[in-house]
Amino acid sequence: MKVIKLKVTPHSSFISFPKGDMLFGHFASTLFLQGDERLKDYLHHKPQIILSDFLPDGYLPKPTLPLESFSVNESDKKDFQKKRWTSIENLQNGQLDRYENLTFYETNTVIRNSINRNTFSTNSTDESGFFAPYGIQELVFLKMPVVYVMFDESFQAEEIVDIFNSIGKNGFGKKSSIGKGQFSVEQDSDFHGFLQLDTQYYLTLSPTFLHNQNIKNCYYDTFNRFGKYANVNTPFKKPVLMADSASVVMLEEKRDYIGQGVNNGTNTPSFVQGYSILVPFKFDGKGL
Repeated sequence: MKVIKLKVTPHSSFISFPKGDMLFGHFASTLFLQGDERLKDYLHHKPQIILSDFLPDGYLPKPTLPLESFSVNESDKKDFQKKRWTSIENLQNGQLDRYENLTFYETNTVIRNSINRNTFSTNSTDESGFFAPYGIQELVFLKMPVVYVMFDESFQAEEIVDIFNSIGKNGFGKKSSIGKGQFSVEQDSDFHGFLQLDTQYYLTLSPTFLHNQNIKNCYYDTFNRFGKYANVNTPFKKPVLMADSASVVMLEEKRDYIGQGVNNGTNTPSFVQGYSILVPFKFDGKGL
């Protein structure tokens, strides 16, 4: 499978942080709305396309490993825990003590009003009639986000760029109907894939299902996905528990990706991307 990097230009703030499984949901939905059924049998075949989270350009998240694995002095532990990012080169070369306190995005609280459709005013809809503003947490990216996309011969790089631009034009995630989550993308022609290394250790770039994967060992934080449908009578999907992005898996053989797709639909069939691109990195197993 081929891997490309898409450089993202945000055109608005975001309410939902773009993680790989949610980006895949938007991608699949866009295809289905266009009458394209290439992903119809997603649960029964090898993955045709895998998407990463939004990541800062040139950086990857700190691996989910014990603190002892990073050769950090006792006096520096508190400061080190705040550092979430490392350059791709440092990670793949096994320099696990080189991390940066990079500010990828900031969160701001924006005050909004609800409109009472009966009175056409901003008063609350209950009997009190009082003015009832509320706050929304918005994400503003301070460093260029990128998305890594792995795909097989079912897709072409140019059409993936077009689909992402369609998603960005309509808006991503929560509150997209009022203009949130808008962006555009372009392919980074200078990216030629991650280094292929002789190692047993790999980093995941999106939430993943790791069970039944022939893993020698794994280290992860959990992530709950409470999925929702759009425009259906039953709005909720089955919640799923995943291994969050930046998990570390120890494998016997070389692999480009890991995970599986899962049907989390209720009355309506649905599926969630439980796959992740794998980035190999050098590591001596210290602290494990």
